[in-house]
Amino acid sequence: MRIPDKDKNGIRRYGKWGWNEVGVKEDPRCCVIEIQPHHTSVPRQCSSVRGHGPNGEFCKQHAKIMERS
Repeated sequence: MRIPDKDKNGIRRYGKWGWNEVGVKEDPRCCVIEIQPHHTSVPRQCSSVRGHGPNGEFCKQHAKIMERS
C-alpha cells in the first residue's frame, strides 16, 4: 500500500510495471492509495470513494490507516 508520486504534469499513475511503464491515470473520484490485489501482481488504485483523511483524498478505510501511521 502506497501513494504514487505525481508526474511532471501533476498526475499520479497506477499499475506501472514492465509491460506497462506508463500505467493508468489517476481517477479523481477514487482513493489515492495504490493497492496490490491478491489475485494479480499488477497494482491498482483503490476503487473506494474519496472524502476522508488529509485533503479528502482517501477512502474511509485508508484514512483510518493513515491516521495511525
